[in-house]
Order: sequence, then C-alpha cells, then structure tokens
Amino acid sequence: MLQSQDPFYAGLGQAIRIGTELLAALIVGGGLGWAIDTYLLDTGPWVMVVGLMLGALAGVRNAYRMAQRWPK
Repeated sequence: MLQSQDPFYAGLGQAIRIGTELLAALIVGGGLGWAIDTYLLDTGPWVMVVGLMLGALAGVRNAYRMAQRWPK
C-alpha cells in the first residue's frame, strides 16, 4: 500500500477509512437483524434495532482500535 508523505492526505485517508468501517458495520448489523426479523423470527423491527446497535458498537470499537495505531 502506498503511504502519503503529506500529513493532510494521510489523515484524510485514515478518516475516510474509519468512516467506511463505521458505515459497513452499521450496514452489516442492520442487514443481519433485518434478515433475521424478516425470514426467521417475524418479530418486527426489534432484532434489526439490536443489530444496528451492535453494528454501531463494533464500528466504534474498530475506529478506536485504528486510532490507537496512529503514529503520535
């Protein structure tokens, strides 16, 4: 992977990566919850809401772990 020497573009790349990971975690959590609600349990939106919350927690955890690896 090509690393940028300019700190602005390096930081911008990290910010885009964190945003993408947060969005992906929400989509996966919500999508799995929706699929379970629709096809397995027929429970309404409740499992999807739980899936969205778990996806948000996973996304924030990943973002925190990624931020810990940034050079100081």
